[in-house]
Amino acid sequence: MVLGAAVSDSAASLARTVLRKNLAVGKGESVVIETWPHTLEYARAFVEETRRLLYEDETAWWEAVGAKNLGSFAKLSKAEKAAVGKADAYVHFFGPEDQARLNSLPAAVREKAFAFNEEWYDTAHKGGLRGTRMSIGIMPDDFAARFGTTGPKLREKLLRAGSVDASMMARKGEKLQTAIEKGSVVRIRHSNGTDLTFRLRGVHARADTGIVDAASKKRRYGVLSNNPTGLLMVGVDKASAAGTLVGNRAVYDTVAAKRFAGTTWKFEAGKLTKRSFGEGAKEFEEAFAKGGKGREELSYFSIGLNPEGKEAAPAEDTEEGAVLISVGNNTFAGGTNKAKMRGFVMIAGADVEIDGKPIISGGRIR
Repeated sequence: MVLGAAVSDSAASLARTVLRKNLAVGKGESVVIETWPHTLEYARAFVEETRRLLYEDETAWWEAVGAKNLGSFAKLSKAEKAAVGKADAYVHFFGPEDQARLNSLPAAVREKAFAFNEEWYDTAHKGGLRGTRMSIGIMPDDFAARFGTTGPKLREKLLRAGSVDASMMARKGEKLQTAIEKGSVVRIRHSNGTDLTFRLRGVHARADTGIVDAASKKRRYGVLSNNPTGLLMVGVDKASAAGTLVGNRAVYDTVAAKRFAGTTWKFEAGKLTKRSFGEGAKEFEEAFAKGGKGREELSYFSIGLNPEGKEAAPAEDTEEGAVLISVGNNTFAGGTNKAKMRGFVMIAGADVEIDGKPIISGGRIR
């Protein structure tokens, strides 16, 4: 199979980081790379490090969806099940390329198109697989334009962010996690008017840096990491937030292809009481109206660990030192808030303290 022109230095660096460091692929191990036409130029860099390739054809996939021929999507094919079950490592490039069309499909159709997903994870767990999902596959040119940038510019950001040393980010994450798990009160301040305090009660913290090890594989979906990544994820139950948070970074919803920016949230007695948006108000309010119990509670925050993560959508929350705050559901992070929605605000360049001791100063992790 001809995979295109010569591999770029950025793509080669990404492949080395993911395969040699994040997944620690050793000599003699087998690697499966799953790609689509629009990510072949990046997959080639990985193929040069490995020998097995699964290829999804965009045209054939859309023809099957259009004809409602989704029965074959309910289970893994014998070939893919055998490959996933026997491989040591796995690299998945997201597709199809037409993400806007994919996300416009009715929910029932999307569910059928990816109905094999749980069987895939069962097979991966049983075989001891370790792998990564390449976010660069969901940022083709037309989709990137929805976020106010160009495809080449955004993909280059994703390549750089995905090539950052995971072990370095892990060390920073471990230090922050220790401080958070031992702490009682967080305070976030910025000259833009941000001054938010909340208690750390019922904390569930873990670092996501791209490393797939024995601990991560214990989680249902932990056999696959994201690339790029680099953040400390913290679910908080009963955070008792008070104060104001003024966002200075955009947050992106890649499913809805929406941008949330110019956001200000005010909390009183642990509840989100006032809010305003420069962009994304309609989408937030529609979700909030249907959010149910827990929708107004500060329940999750993350701290970015990636020095190349700035505005690298869909991994913008990985920007080093940036803090993302969320209300609503936090079960994905080990919490107990089962609200039917989530909303986000992100601030970079802030000062963050735990029990009066600085952990971030001017956006720099101490």
